[in-house]
Amino acid sequence: MKRTVIDIGTNTILMLIGEFDKNTNSINKILDAQRVPRIGRGVDKNRNILPESITKAIEILNEYKIFSEKYLSKEIFATSTSFIRDSNNRDEFIQQIKINTGIKIEVLSGKDEAELTYIGGVYDKLSGNGENLTTIDIGGGSTEISTSTGLINNFKELKNINLNSKSFNIGSVRIKEKFLNQHPPAFDDIITAETFINENLDQINFDTQNTKLIGLAGTITSLGTIILNLDKFEAEKVDGLKITIDQIDNILQKLTPMPIEELYGMGDFMTGRADILIPGILILKCFMQKSGFESLTVSTKGLRYGVFLREEFKNIT
Repeated sequence: MKRTVIDIGTNTILMLIGEFDKNTNSINKILDAQRVPRIGRGVDKNRNILPESITKAIEILNEYKIFSEKYLSKEIFATSTSFIRDSNNRDEFIQQIKINTGIKIEVLSGKDEAELTYIGGVYDKLSGNGENLTTIDIGGGSTEISTSTGLINNFKELKNINLNSKSFNIGSVRIKEKFLNQHPPAFDDIITAETFINENLDQINFDTQNTKLIGLAGTITSLGTIILNLDKFEAEKVDGLKITIDQIDNILQKLTPMPIEELYGMGDFMTGRADILIPGILILKCFMQKSGFESLTVSTKGLRYGVFLREEFKNIT
């Protein structure tokens, strides 16, 4: 059965239309779409979703609803995460979406977001030999870090997987708005941002040693696009790419002094992301240094794939 999953994030609204292949335990992607309205803009400071952001969300969700009907999808699942958890007018946002689109939004807890992102990010990265995997998902409003408590041997084990996970209120948009609103950013502002990020990461109370790191979301897929010297994001090329911490540091050093116009000029993939890429890279670099990771593997999947699989797991015994 075809189903649609929509991930309403701080910076992006993502949609997956797909169907599950029981023979290969994989999601056959029919359509993957991305819009970058940054509807969580200002929520960290003002604790309210702006009226124009609500209007933009309604417009995009109605567009996605048309896509869903076009491809004969039978169900629509829409989830929202960090920015809506923090907003005082979340009920108004949810109500306006329901009235104007007919779509009901499920607000995920940080724990559920981390676990579903983990499942969506690793399900097609399992070797079948038993391994421990850690995921980092750097969103606009929050960052989720999860690691398995034991070896994962196969796809079906993901249904009842035990994870250590934590959601942190450090995201690329949040760090930009708090510390890095000027571009190029001042050296002192970068140091202040790194200190804040590391103070949050000090709250990790589980071990990620001897695990393989999987990186998800726009910061990391943008890094992959830059490393491959592409002028637009191509999921098939970026997915599975190995990125070292030295490459990450080199890109950070290259991008930091560049005028914002040059960042946008790097390619279509920078639309809606150029001004938050450096904050996102800082989060990634701090985590990898603190946890001792020398490299990561890129996943272009994530939360919407995890929500899709959550529904499919209900049919798997």
